[in-house]
Amino acid sequence: MRRTGSRSGAWRRPTPELANQNFGPQRQSPRQDGDPHMTASSALVKETTQGGDQAAFDRLVTLACSIFDTPIIMLSVLDGDRTFFRCNVPISLASMPREQSVSHIVTTMGQDGLLVVEDAAALAPFNADPMVTGPDGIRFYAGAAISTADGRMVGAFSILDTKPRPRPSDQMLDTLKLMAGMAGGILDQTAATRLIDEQLGVLRMAEQMSGVGNWRLDLATRKVSWSEEVYRIHGASPETFDPSYQDAVSFYHPEDREVVRASVKRCIDTGEDYEFKLRLVRADGDERIVISRGMVERDADGRSVAVYGVFQDVTEAETAHARIVVSEARYRMLADGATDIIISYGVDGIVTYVSPSVEASSGKTPAEVIGRPVTDMILPEDVPALAESFRALVRLPVGQSWRGVRYRGVHRNGSVRWFEARTGVIRDDEGLVIGFHDVVRDITETKRLEEELIAARDVAEAAARVKSEFLANMSHELRTPLTSVIGFSGLLKESAELPETERRYAERIATASEALLSVINDILDYSKLEAEAVGLDATAFDPAATARGAAAIVETQCRAKGLGLIVEIADDLPVAIIGDEGRLRQVTLNFLSNAVKFTVSGEIRLDVRRCGGQLRVAVSDSGIGIASEKIAALFERFTQADASTTRVYGGTGLGLAISRRLIELMGGVIGVDSRPGEGSTFWFEIPLVEAEGPAEAAVGEVILLAPGTRILLADDAPANRELMRIILSGWGVELDMVCDGAEAVAAASKGDYDLILMDVHMPVMDGMDAARAIRALNGARASVPILALTANVQPEQIEACARAGMDGHVGKPIHMGDLIGAIAGALTLRRQERRRSGVTVEGSGIPINGSSESACDFNGRSF
Repeated sequence: MRRTGSRSGAWRRPTPELANQNFGPQRQSPRQDGDPHMTASSALVKETTQGGDQAAFDRLVTLACSIFDTPIIMLSVLDGDRTFFRCNVPISLASMPREQSVSHIVTTMGQDGLLVVEDAAALAPFNADPMVTGPDGIRFYAGAAISTADGRMVGAFSILDTKPRPRPSDQMLDTLKLMAGMAGGILDQTAATRLIDEQLGVLRMAEQMSGVGNWRLDLATRKVSWSEEVYRIHGASPETFDPSYQDAVSFYHPEDREVVRASVKRCIDTGEDYEFKLRLVRADGDERIVISRGMVERDADGRSVAVYGVFQDVTEAETAHARIVVSEARYRMLADGATDIIISYGVDGIVTYVSPSVEASSGKTPAEVIGRPVTDMILPEDVPALAESFRALVRLPVGQSWRGVRYRGVHRNGSVRWFEARTGVIRDDEGLVIGFHDVVRDITETKRLEEELIAARDVAEAAARVKSEFLANMSHELRTPLTSVIGFSGLLKESAELPETERRYAERIATASEALLSVINDILDYSKLEAEAVGLDATAFDPAATARGAAAIVETQCRAKGLGLIVEIADDLPVAIIGDEGRLRQVTLNFLSNAVKFTVSGEIRLDVRRCGGQLRVAVSDSGIGIASEKIAALFERFTQADASTTRVYGGTGLGLAISRRLIELMGGVIGVDSRPGEGSTFWFEIPLVEAEGPAEAAVGEVILLAPGTRILLADDAPANRELMRIILSGWGVELDMVCDGAEAVAAASKGDYDLILMDVHMPVMDGMDAARAIRALNGARASVPILALTANVQPEQIEACARAGMDGHVGKPIHMGDLIGAIAGALTLRRQERRRSGVTVEGSGIPINGSSESACDFNGRSF
């Protein structure tokens, strides 16, 4: 073996580095990572021997075989810690460890490195290698180092034979090194091609992502080269279409083609770059908008040889831009023409846009506002509250609505204006706030109207309070004397010693006083309805029993006038329904009372039945009837069919108006059918809601008061005190009487009373202040039951009594049954409470007769 470092090198003995070398590939071990350049080299040899440059390698192998007349030509490439092989004959292994390969020794000899083994069988350690000792083993080897253009040793180009051969001549070895150089050139060319392919791949990817393609026009051939993206933009395929210059121009819209030709010609003649944005008609007929940029390419002599450039489809961008332009124009048109102020500003509060309408509300032009802090338009006192509102707005989840804010601003002329702003938050793609836009409305006039409405409301509420106080006073002033009239007339009627004539007089007084009381109640009822202060009490009741009870009230009047009274109850009427029994009785009784009033002879009929899902109540009479033109006004307040009837029959004209409002509150309808001289039928229908069970039957009870019951009466009216003394003395009550609230407090603080009857309107100290003072006493005297004797029967007045500490009330005029029932109920409740607390109780009011509707429920006590 000789190792030659130059053309005239001498023969030498094998060096120690050859001691452990294998001649060729024997076994394959896993590839390990190494020098990245080496890794690239193995990829290159693979591409060279199997890829597009395989023909060049084949020619090189054929040439080497013919020159050296050897059967085996091998190309080996070092890659990391391994050596890879490509050979013109089949080999069992493709690689082996780098340090064990002969090629490794070759690459360490430099660019002119050369290794020759004339007979491997005669040279250790090769003579023990299976590749040598086996059948057709390798006997001869000559290899030259392969280097790349940058001087790296990447492998060896070798010739091998199965027979020993003498050392080739220096000329032949130079040829071998030349062929190794040619192999290096092929590898360099493959690497360059590979790099170009990679760059082209990146370029194609970039073109696809950006939508920008490249093109080139060869001026000599008039042929056009397009990149894949340009083909895609035109809707053409590179496999089926090879465009010429005329073909390329023909894709443009007919109206734009001349612009293309002129731009290209000017570029060729003057060298001036060009750019245009024109319409392109794709192969499928779709019209696109494209941008083309071009520049001239010149040869060494400065002659134009080509035009090249880039090509981009901007249809979507142009469409979006057009929409933005239209939208902005529309927005500006709306903003500039709107009476509301449109403001945009950044997170720093500096105004970037404001609509012209700002001048009308602030006296400032848009130019004076833009670039200034938005707070310049806000009254300084309102800025802190607005700042807090904005912080709350920013914290709101995206998409959640905001109610907006009101604030004040100062006009250039010094006047204060009111504004209402609805603010939108502008966020970037990551959700960060980058600005705000406001729609601001000048609400100065609205604010003025609101203040006027508030003032008007206050005036109306004050008027309502005055009206309520007037009604309360009127009720008190009328009911107080009526208490005596009704009370004493009742006592007279019950007197066994009263002559018949005087008894008749007493009955007429009682009848007249009850009529007067009815008028007062009508006025108060209508006032409550107008104020929408009437509530409905929904309970279960028997509609048939309610109807019969209403009829029983007018039965005596019918008998006195010789009128028949017929009550018809349908068989399918439910035994119990849900509704306000008291109000239904009130309306039914109004119909019946009117029928009795306006009927001279004949009969009155009350009909109650189910009508689908409605309860229908109708009262028919044989009275004077009503003209059709008068019917529409019947249910208006203070109205009767004929003004003269008011004088003949009496009445306020409120009864039907009250009835209509009550029925409408119940969700029903009310009406009348009538003809003059033929009588009338008044009716109403309300939704029928059946109760789950029968209504509870009322239990008749008689009330007894325990003898010796001590009661304190406070009333400034002597007649009322006398009446109460007469009524209560018959029940064995020990009664003390005072004239005002102050005396009542003094008496209550000294005496142990079972109950106090307290008039509300009294001199010195009224009943409510007296009740509060008594509740403030020490000991058991502070808890004595207090019943209000009051003509104030409005709900708010009764509630005021409860707040003052009273336990219930008895309305004036006072009926004996109501009074005794309320007293007995209060006493019984107190004694029950005292028993539960362990206090010994002597005597009791024993309820044996149900109290009437005048007894009220205060503070959880039901009488």
